[in-house]
Amino acid sequence: MDYRNKPELAERLAGEYVLGTLRGPARARFRRWMAQDGAVALAVHEWEARLSPLADAVAPQRPPGRVWNAIESRLGERRRRGFFWQGLAWLASGAAAAMLAMAFLLPALKPAPAAYVALLTDPKTQRAVLYVSADRKGTALRVKALDPSIRVADGSLELWALPRGGKPRSLGLVPGERGVLPLGAVADQALGDVPMLAVSLEPKGGSPTGAPTGPVLYSGPCVKDW
Repeated sequence: MDYRNKPELAERLAGEYVLGTLRGPARARFRRWMAQDGAVALAVHEWEARLSPLADAVAPQRPPGRVWNAIESRLGERRRRGFFWQGLAWLASGAAAAMLAMAFLLPALKPAPAAYVALLTDPKTQRAVLYVSADRKGTALRVKALDPSIRVADGSLELWALPRGGKPRSLGLVPGERGVLPLGAVADQALGDVPMLAVSLEPKGGSPTGAPTGPVLYSGPCVKDW
């Protein structure tokens, strides 16, 4: 496939690369593309900046002690010592490469404003399908589809805020591949107590009841990016 002059494809694959859902030969091809194209590398760095706050929303998991014991017993002391020094060498070279990349890429990156960020995924495929963001003091949501196939012919996709202990609140219809939805208030007020966003399939024009009536297709955490 000819990837040149396809910025939307580059951005979608960059998101999947950072999420880890791009695997196997496709991941290897993308890595080669990233090494040859500075714009693609920049897209990856921007996705890393966007998604880093989502990692804070996931509780760390400690593996059982028996797992580490099994690893130690298999490696052996000498082999572990060798891997340690090899790891230090790779760490040093990797750090140098990262610093060099940052020296070239960071000046081109614009600092992201304080924002609310949500990445909605398809539970069936675990692929990211929708990226939603809002400036902290802004009064609108920016919505961007990461997968054009989410469009539906019969019906509408409706975006919902799921507040803690409250009923779902409509944020509007998903506006095609990208668009803006008015919040009706500053984001701090509209999203401050909203840990999750979701998208449901509704009749044309949206839910007739003001509450979700169709199946929930996508969902994801809504986090503060500051």
